[in-house]
Amino acid sequence: TLHIESITERTGKNHAKFWQELPTVECIKSHVKKMVFHKYRGKRSELEFLKFISRKAQELQTLYVLLNRQSLTSVAKQTEMTGKLVALSEVAWSCDCKIMVLGPEFQSKWSIQKASDLTVDDPFHY
Repeated sequence: TLHIESITERTGKNHAKFWQELPTVECIKSHVKKMVFHKYRGKRSELEFLKFISRKAQELQTLYVLLNRQSLTSVAKQTEMTGKLVALSEVAWSCDCKIMVLGPEFQSKWSIQKASDLTVDDPFHY
């Protein structure tokens, strides 16, 4: 399981080009079966990263996209954010993967703090 927390910052760089030119990362290609993407805001850089994952992660079975609470200021904003994820259906996936878009109420269950807790045998299995 791979947990990713989105932290967006304005760089002015073309993220699409960066992710298209990045070589395959072996652990993403052949080991990641579940990915939890925390604090999705609907930004282009986030979408380009998810497209990279869709093309490269051959073993990915489930992708959980957790919406960022601060970005959900209205139903229209939530619809816009989730609507951008439709672009992932246009990408040629390297695997058969389920995508689940979840609201902020799941942030506590799927927290980065729990995922990085090294005092438990398997902090990613919950």
